[in-house]
Amino acid sequence: MPSIVWGRDPREAYKNPYEYEAQNQFVREAQKIIDKLFSELLKYSMKFKRDDTSIKKAIWMLQIDAVDSLRDCLILMKQKRHRVAGRLFRDVMETLDLAAFFSSDTTKSNEELRKWYSDEIVSHSKYRDFIKNTESKQKAETIKGYYQMLSKITHRTYRTLAYGYVLGRDDFLAYEGNSKNILVPPETIAMYYSLLADFILITSNEIEKRGLVKKSIVKNIWRDSLEAETVPRRFVPLPY
Repeated sequence: MPSIVWGRDPREAYKNPYEYEAQNQFVREAQKIIDKLFSELLKYSMKFKRDDTSIKKAIWMLQIDAVDSLRDCLILMKQKRHRVAGRLFRDVMETLDLAAFFSSDTTKSNEELRKWYSDEIVSHSKYRDFIKNTESKQKAETIKGYYQMLSKITHRTYRTLAYGYVLGRDDFLAYEGNSKNILVPPETIAMYYSLLADFILITSNEIEKRGLVKKSIVKNIWRDSLEAETVPRRFVPLPY
């Protein structure tokens, strides 16, 4: 059974941050999964020519970039550098959604793909419009809401910055970055680990859906990477 961090609600993680051994188990499992997904995508290296403007090439370039960003996120989180890791979360989402958009192979997506190969920016709204028109307005709004939440991390709103501070005497703010990350609140680390777990799950699912790596291979990666025994909780979880 896997670490409890997989599928853990960030709010619950924030309320119950002291499951250090469960987090360590997650790190071990996540490292294996990310490395193996990267190795599978790396097999496409030297498979596409410079002037190739195919959908498959675009998907590969975007997906391997997303997985590489997840590797960076895991390294940063182990160093308790959550602020930098958080900036990468939205990048991963945008990259995966762009690959999904291109993979639809529609008139609109192919038009945007040509622009992308011409070094133009394809905004995330293009993907949301695609979801709205092909699936549902509700799903598009859900994606928009999640994207806006991640944008708060990127654009450093007050609350997202405040997660990296601790309260000193008389409620004065103390900046953790002045103490070699020793003062990083455990609540913040637990929450960010749960977010990272979500992105690894999403990325794995997207790689499987877009066809560059066989479903059986992705399934085996998870089977071989998750540990047999789940590290038990140390504390009864508080409600959130």
